[in-house]
Amino acid sequence: MAATATFTKWMVGEGPQMVGVAGGVVGSDGTYSGRVLELEPGATTVVRAVYRLEGSDHAFTALMHVEQTGFVATLVGVVTDGWAKGCLVRGEYTEIHHDHDGVTTDAWQGTLDVIDAPIELATPSAAESG
Repeated sequence: MAATATFTKWMVGEGPQMVGVAGGVVGSDGTYSGRVLELEPGATTVVRAVYRLEGSDHAFTALMHVEQTGFVATLVGVVTDGWAKGCLVRGEYTEIHHDHDGVTTDAWQGTLDVIDAPIELATPSAAESG
């Protein structure tokens, strides 16, 4: 079972900071903030980033792996803090033009499905570690 969050985000200046709006499962009046940690341009651009979505109902931070080809991207990651910590996240976004703060810039609009399945990290038992 998944709970879906929505977002529209844009870069602050040339980055790596991102801001925007969020909704869906996080609730009303939601905000998006994030940071690009790593960017590998190419035919398929690969991005590692931190996403933070906060609203009236929930707030969470996720470490995301993004692969964008053309104007469409697929996203996979894990919630690292807040609501649904340890759950998997998957989603997609489309690159758009968006009016914000009195300007129109490139932006990314999409969804994140927070999967109701915490990641279990394997730890060696006493018999295996000894």
